[in-house]
Amino acid sequence: MNKKTNPVINSTETPQSDIKKNEPLSDKFRPDKGRKSLRDRLTGLFPLMVAVYLPTFLIVLLVRQQNRVPIYHLMGDPAKISDSPFYLGMVTKFGILLWCATAAICLFTSLYLKPLNLSLKHQRFLLFGGMITTILMLDDFFQLHEEVLPNYLGISEKIVYLAYAMMVALYLIKFHKIILNSRYLLFLGLAFVCFALSLLLDMRAIINLVDRGLIYDRDRALLENGFKLFGIVSWFTYFSLTCKEQLEQGMHRFQS
Repeated sequence: MNKKTNPVINSTETPQSDIKKNEPLSDKFRPDKGRKSLRDRLTGLFPLMVAVYLPTFLIVLLVRQQNRVPIYHLMGDPAKISDSPFYLGMVTKFGILLWCATAAICLFTSLYLKPLNLSLKHQRFLLFGGMITTILMLDDFFQLHEEVLPNYLGISEKIVYLAYAMMVALYLIKFHKIILNSRYLLFLGLAFVCFALSLLLDMRAIINLVDRGLIYDRDRALLENGFKLFGIVSWFTYFSLTCKEQLEQGMHRFQS
């Protein structure tokens, strides 16, 4: 009788006894069809459905109501619209996918760190890291600093670069202790080095080398986007490993 009520699982028990003890736990993750009807379950999901589908419906409605841009230009595939090959901008798209993955990992991890009773500073570190990554992703995806902000809002590209530099600098200053104590600091350092080199090439800092024939212009474009890709990969690696480490430490503390 005492063995059945003991919550501690004995490692010497047979596999059959483990299955019996774990069976009630697995039932918690199964839909309770006996207690709640289909109508009750759908009613409980209604607020979530509104939060998910209402913004999507508003976006589609906004596209339909506007008359300045053809709908097919907003809803269609860019390669098909421009009659271009499917691999157009392949490297840039890959970099954007890594931006998006990094932002999702950081924001998801920061959301689940709080219940694990970890330091609030680590949670904010990953939260702001995910927000900064989201901004950089949107800039890369919509070409904000190159076209949208200068041509449509009259904001100089240099001002945008300065704003991004200040944003990242404040982030590094605020969380410098966490960053310096990180096991994966090397990846973050390589990311900033690659981004700096790509930025210098983007601002034509070595344009004289092209004019003098020391490098070809196409090599300048290759180096610019190549350094940027290496920077994004390093950024993704740093935050992915950091999030994994924080979740593992949190789970260990929670279980202990």
